[in-house]
Amino acid sequence: MASELSMIVPAKLDTDRALIFMEPFTPTMWIASGGILIYTMLVVWFLEHPINPEFRGPWTNQLSTALWFTFSSLFFAQRERVHRNFTRIVLVIWFFVALILTQSYTAGLTSMLTLQKLKPTVTTMEWLRISKAKVGCDPDAFICKYLTDTLNFSMGVIVPIRNTTSYGDEFRSGNISALFLEYPYERAFFTEYCYGYVAIRENYRFGGFGFVFPKDSPHAANFSEAILELSESGEMKRLENEWFLPQCTMRNFTSDTPRLGLDSFWALFVLTIATSTGCFLFACLCTRRNRQDREQGSTGDEMSVTEMSIL
Repeated sequence: MASELSMIVPAKLDTDRALIFMEPFTPTMWIASGGILIYTMLVVWFLEHPINPEFRGPWTNQLSTALWFTFSSLFFAQRERVHRNFTRIVLVIWFFVALILTQSYTAGLTSMLTLQKLKPTVTTMEWLRISKAKVGCDPDAFICKYLTDTLNFSMGVIVPIRNTTSYGDEFRSGNISALFLEYPYERAFFTEYCYGYVAIRENYRFGGFGFVFPKDSPHAANFSEAILELSESGEMKRLENEWFLPQCTMRNFTSDTPRLGLDSFWALFVLTIATSTGCFLFACLCTRRNRQDREQGSTGDEMSVTEMSIL
């Protein structure tokens, strides 16, 4: 059975969640979303300004109307009408992107609000060493020696605890700030203490549990074969789940909070930027062509008037 070092520490509910509405997206994602929003606003304003009276007037009114139109489209609450087909194409893609963003944000925020987040009182072994906090361990195992010889804990902070039923009392009385156990004993701990504790692992692996037989013992091969058969058949896993069945789910702490980043939406952003830029360029070409046609038409009319006056 594989084993590794586990650090168990008290935890409490994280009640300081005033800015939780910002957590579903990473800072880069928020910046990119704001940039796409502003870019779409400018393209919509450029396309609608020449022919749409709702996008005319003083500059402040024009920009505020364009910004309000684009922002309200996130909630599909815009009321301003658009007159150009290029604008409709831009908005169709933007609506699709906005739908994906809002649904993803809502799902992430709902998950964060639903799950109760436990905040550990201690997050690293380095803090324990620097603060010289008391730590507990089983003196009958090698963990206490491992803490002093390998992890450089001083002997004065080591609190040996032989009785496994005393772990909770030691935490509640403040005698220890953390408890170091091997992974199988950690599972046994959480079968009794479901709430108020989390396990922190920092990848200190050991060889695991095994059996020792005298040299040239005939039982060694039989035991190894039997254990291998139990592992391959899944019986070992079934017994482990049966014997270590917790009353609640074990809690492992990880410092990284899962948040949606730009790597999940970059394709959508490229799509909306390409569509908006393409419509912008096509609109510029159409405007230039119409201007040239009007100039040629006015030049032809002037020549006709001149010829008639000569005649």
